[in-house]
Amino acid sequence: MNKEDQRYLAEAADAIDRLLKAHPTKPLRPTGLTAELQIFAEQLDRLLDALAAWQKFATALGNGNLRQDPPSRAHLLDPLKQLQSNLRHLTWQTQRVAAGDLEQRVDFLGDFSRAFNQMIEALREKRAAEDKIRYLSEHDALTGLYNRTFFESELERLRAAPEDYPVSVMIADVDGLKSINDTLGHQVGDLLIQKSAQIIQHGPSGDELLARIGGDEFAILSCRTDETRTAALLTRIRTAMEGFDRRESMFRLSISLGTGLAPVPAALDAALHQADRAMYEDKLRRKRLGARAALEY
Repeated sequence: MNKEDQRYLAEAADAIDRLLKAHPTKPLRPTGLTAELQIFAEQLDRLLDALAAWQKFATALGNGNLRQDPPSRAHLLDPLKQLQSNLRHLTWQTQRVAAGDLEQRVDFLGDFSRAFNQMIEALREKRAAEDKIRYLSEHDALTGLYNRTFFESELERLRAAPEDYPVSVMIADVDGLKSINDTLGHQVGDLLIQKSAQIIQHGPSGDELLARIGGDEFAILSCRTDETRTAALLTRIRTAMEGFDRRESMFRLSISLGTGLAPVPAALDAALHQADRAMYEDKLRRKRLGARAALEY
């Protein structure tokens, strides 16, 4: 063993010691060694080159850089390669969750999987609670129809949506609700409101908005419509009401109806007043017919 061999072995021992202490170590690239030691030196330099590449990959992965490609033919890094693949897939899943997809589930990262899945379940419960609150804020509890708050918000939307015109407004008012409440009780009165809602629901044939806007008052908003279709809407409701009265023995159902048509947003309020006025005229007509029928009886 010559002096170059001795000096190299000392440098190699120091390089290995630095590696064990996690210090960066460069290949030694020695010259002038004996043939046997030169083969060892070349293999050690290949190992140092490989370890530097492995450290670069591991450092990038530890810093969250999932774009760093792993060294080729580095089977010792297979667990880190699998972790990188899992984290890439998890990143995609997290992006899906951020976009609102709460059907994601992780089953490949041990304890983290359980924490991730618990988070998804908590988000689902939170969404369900928010959906319920939103539903209750927009719907009438008794009939399941939209409530006045939502109806008013839709009117505001239509005031800034000329592409939805012409818009027809129908107002429906249940006749005799106070009398039913006074004589048969509020439970029967609630049933009358529910039955009236079911009858009125026979009117819409598309994406019309149907809302309960008062105790005994309902409204239907129809977009991109005309007088012919509005008249057909009234006919369907009146036909359904007559069919109910023929079947029902407890009480007769009477609903006063009125419509208005707004060709442009500026005419929407006038259409509402027109529908309301027409509904009251229909109510008076029904009262006169009812009084005349009673006299004839």
